[in-house]
Amino acid sequence: MKRAMAATTTLLVSGLGAVHAGPASASVALPTAVTRTAAGNYLPAAPTRLVDTRIGQGAPIGSVDTGESVTVRAAGVAGIPATGVRAIVVNLTAVKARSRGWFTAFPSGTSLPATSTLNFRAGWTGSVTATVPVGADGTIIVRAGAGGADLLVDVVGWYAGTGSTQTGGTLLSPQDPYRLDDTRYNKGALSSGSTRVEEFGFYDSAGSRLKAVVANITAVAGSTSSGYLTTWSGTGTRPATSTLQYARNEVSPNTTNVPVTYRGVDALGNSRYSFGITAIGAGSVDVVVDIAGFYTTAADGVGSVFVPVTPTRLVDSRFGLGTTKAARGTNSTTNLLVPGHLVNTRTQAFVGNLTGTRATTGTHLTMWSGTAPTDSSTTNVAPNRERANGTVVVTPRNDDNTRLRYSVYNRYASCDFIVDMTGRFDTSPDQPAGAFSSKRIVSHKSYPMPTR
Repeated sequence: MKRAMAATTTLLVSGLGAVHAGPASASVALPTAVTRTAAGNYLPAAPTRLVDTRIGQGAPIGSVDTGESVTVRAAGVAGIPATGVRAIVVNLTAVKARSRGWFTAFPSGTSLPATSTLNFRAGWTGSVTATVPVGADGTIIVRAGAGGADLLVDVVGWYAGTGSTQTGGTLLSPQDPYRLDDTRYNKGALSSGSTRVEEFGFYDSAGSRLKAVVANITAVAGSTSSGYLTTWSGTGTRPATSTLQYARNEVSPNTTNVPVTYRGVDALGNSRYSFGITAIGAGSVDVVVDIAGFYTTAADGVGSVFVPVTPTRLVDSRFGLGTTKAARGTNSTTNLLVPGHLVNTRTQAFVGNLTGTRATTGTHLTMWSGTAPTDSSTTNVAPNRERANGTVVVTPRNDDNTRLRYSVYNRYASCDFIVDMTGRFDTSPDQPAGAFSSKRIVSHKSYPMPTR
């Protein structure tokens, strides 16, 4: 069954979406203090599969092919209210792609943006997590810009909108990526069917305020391994969803929001939390975990709220969009500025996609504030393939205090990269601009979940 064809036409380039440059304009300041509302607060959802085109769940049976689109109901499902929803956080999976292409997710009722959300190649199965603003009718659109694949959509959380009366929301404290675990050097690979518990101490003496973390989960599969990982709170029944798919001899990343379980206070007065990672597949798989932010209750007022922007392509090194036209070489760092019209004086971070392409050898790219070295990665790219991953990027002021900056690092030569932005995080409106949380992870241990 054919799906609705989007009417908007864009210039398609090299399987990674369209070339697009937004206009520049001056930054706009927000008030320094207002009454707090629920708007922009994050709330975890029970991980739920909304669409599976293999079986006709939430959409007609069959691959989503070039120009076809799927409308995904975001409001009023999986415990999300029917109104007052600003954006949803969804995991998109392309299954056994028929040909090379990409999906773009965007709010209904808006024009198709010149960006890509998930890139795929023929025969490939893989995932990306995206934060997608919700249209006025409570839905989002997922469109195939090229190629074709079956589509899975799993929802993991949502952001409250203007006028929402929802309670229990959380604020984001973004940070540069911090490596929490790497099973290659700690406890060994996960066997199929096993769950690894990641438990950590958190500098939060009030206790039980952390509700979720922003975690980049990377699967490092061996020569015989393929399957999927599911990240979850580790409490109760494991959800029937997947976080990322991995293939033999492939490094597969995906950044997502993971709910945590509160475990009480340790002897030093630090709260302890944990979450689980379950592996399902053929053979064992190593897993790397990088933390890029914390969602805590708004009780202490320090943190940031989500503000949607029109999905925008910020950088494409293939064409000189937003940076010098050139592939990046080994150990290279590209310093970048966020366009002024997309942010303001309260912006702490943005959320979007980093895509690597045209790599001449296997490499990894890292997108971060650029203020200090980091041992973490954002996306891993195989030779002559594309790989996208979403992330939260801290954006400090540049040296002359006029613009917000960030950086992209390439480990090995040679590789091009693309940056797409879908939203930003601004200091909670009732706090002074620049108010920043000092919460942090202070200890960590990893262990197998006991079998029941």
